[in-house]
Amino acid sequence: MNDQERDAFLRLPLTAVLSTIDNAGRIHSVPVWFRWDGKAARIVTGRTSAKMPNIARTGRATLCVDQREGSMRYVTMEGPVEVVDPLTREERLALRSQYQDPAEAEKIVARGGHEEMVLLILRPERWLTMG
Repeated sequence: MNDQERDAFLRLPLTAVLSTIDNAGRIHSVPVWFRWDGKAARIVTGRTSAKMPNIARTGRATLCVDQREGSMRYVTMEGPVEVVDPLTREERLALRSQYQDPAEAEKIVARGGHEEMVLLILRPERWLTMG
């Protein structure tokens, strides 16, 4: 997969798996929605989620995005994570609109809740791709 193919793949509305390392050295992996901006993966999560202490301690994470229909394709990225707190309404709406009808995304975001969330920005240093 070349850089253009990888960029196009990462812009698809696919669920990814975010992995961090907990205090005991165990891997913590959870499915997440993300938005690729061409340079970084942008992930919205709760301020008190289990992944937050792991990221605060290590400052790093891995994100694996795969597509299983047809030929197997995947992109795995690993790198430092910046935590942006608080999450803006606009950032949350942009992410939800990638995965949902924009009108439905607007309804959900209008209900609030983003005040209790943060934005994770994973800037890849290492890549593993297939497809």
